[in-house]
Amino acid sequence: MSFELIHTSVSRDLDGQSGFGIAAMSRDLPRPVRDALVAWSDGSELDATTDRAISYAICQAGGAAWPVLTCVTRCGVDWSGRANRVAHHLVLEPSDRCIEGPIALARAFEFARQVPEVALRSPPSLPHPIEGGHAAPGVDPGWIEHLAERMSSPDAPAVAVRLPHGLDPLALIAAVTARVEPKRRWAVQWSTAPVFHAGRALPSIVIAREHDAHALDLAQTAPSPRAVESSKRSESKGAPQGIRSAEPVGEATKTTTGIHDDSVRARRASHAEGAKRTTRDPVAPTSVNPWVPIVLFAVAGVIMLVALRLLLW
Repeated sequence: MSFELIHTSVSRDLDGQSGFGIAAMSRDLPRPVRDALVAWSDGSELDATTDRAISYAICQAGGAAWPVLTCVTRCGVDWSGRANRVAHHLVLEPSDRCIEGPIALARAFEFARQVPEVALRSPPSLPHPIEGGHAAPGVDPGWIEHLAERMSSPDAPAVAVRLPHGLDPLALIAAVTARVEPKRRWAVQWSTAPVFHAGRALPSIVIAREHDAHALDLAQTAPSPRAVESSKRSESKGAPQGIRSAEPVGEATKTTTGIHDDSVRARRASHAEGAKRTTRDPVAPTSVNPWVPIVLFAVAGVIMLVALRLLLW
């Protein structure tokens, strides 16, 4: 069973307070998740030029990881005449996670655009996921492959991209995640805004601000694979380590230890084999001139005769 929570400014929310608060919420939503989503509803995704932002992130709450689709939309003014926004969060249970990934549900679900009726709700009714969308018009396919490869990496940093004019951000995200292995699609976070409330230790892709110098400009031709690999090595050396590998530390240690042990055993076997060869292999006879012993024997005889005469004398 999935849940939803809608946060906006109302004259009286579910807690009986006025101003920004919970206007609508599914029954039985766990309290830790509720509190986390309220904290996520600050509207930080919206800037001077953004009226609507959709994102997908992993919310760590109550000792569990909760996949959350969020849509934040400007909605005119509230009951007091001040600017208002509505943040609609959709919390997805495992049984509701489709193989196409969260982008397929994000493109199909009808997020709130106006202030809803203040009330508790039944579990949300999820639409059939929108499939397809494997192309991003105006973007070099090389960029799609490059981004999909980075999002598939267990140790990928967040990536900011600048889109060609007129391209729907969701079309780009659909094209990229479609090339990610199905079992990893729900581990790739993304946002149509420059900032969002992303969970840690997971790859993320965001739509950058216009003048972000570090963003990948997808309006340009994708670099060659060699240039991309060089750029990734430079980035791994200079970029802050904000996202860590998803591989368990124990497994990494086990793998490294196994390689080390194999190397030690190989060296020991090599030494033992060398010792056996030294012990068992016969020494090759050296080639010696046969006259040498005779000459040496004659010289020794002469010396002995001289010594004997000196003694007798």
